[in-house]
Amino acid sequence: MNTKRKRKVIGSGVFIVLVIAFISWYYPLSLFSVHQSFTYHPGSNTHNGKTYEEEIGEFKAAYEEDLKKDLESDNYNPTVNRTQFILPIFEQEWLIGTDSKTIDKDKLDRMLFDVQQARNTLLDLVSEGDYSREERGYLVDSINNFLHLEERIRFIRNGKYFSRSDLQRMLGNLHGDFWTGFNYYTTVFY
Repeated sequence: MNTKRKRKVIGSGVFIVLVIAFISWYYPLSLFSVHQSFTYHPGSNTHNGKTYEEEIGEFKAAYEEDLKKDLESDNYNPTVNRTQFILPIFEQEWLIGTDSKTIDKDKLDRMLFDVQQARNTLLDLVSEGDYSREERGYLVDSINNFLHLEERIRFIRNGKYFSRSDLQRMLGNLHGDFWTGFNYYTTVFY
């Protein structure tokens, strides 16, 4: 092989490697991406002067009291009982804190599965709980919030050509959707 041809082959190889490296970096969840993961950098948002983590902590402390009372009582409250299975959805590691978190396809699949399970738990409450018409409306709204979360997670998971900035924005919006769903569930329905 002559030197001119060798240089062309090496140059073409270097060019292809650089293109794949660029695609992997710019489109981290694409088929061409080597790791197919993205590092999400959460903001330091607050609601009524509290972070998401603080709101979760406050609700959890009050909820544990309610659960203890429910277990000691003769009156079974399905909402209190089932909330223990719904609460972990809102306590996911990537939602709490301000540290960067790596999100990959497996994490999105697990997130989707957990949200679907929580939605099914809420669906069980429809038949199990003795709710007023207004409370049933709130329960249906909570179920719709979970359906919306599922749609957003699927959209992110199935998107092959989202840039880093697109993913940062979409995961930030998803974080906000989880926070909104948590606030609705805990303040309106629960």
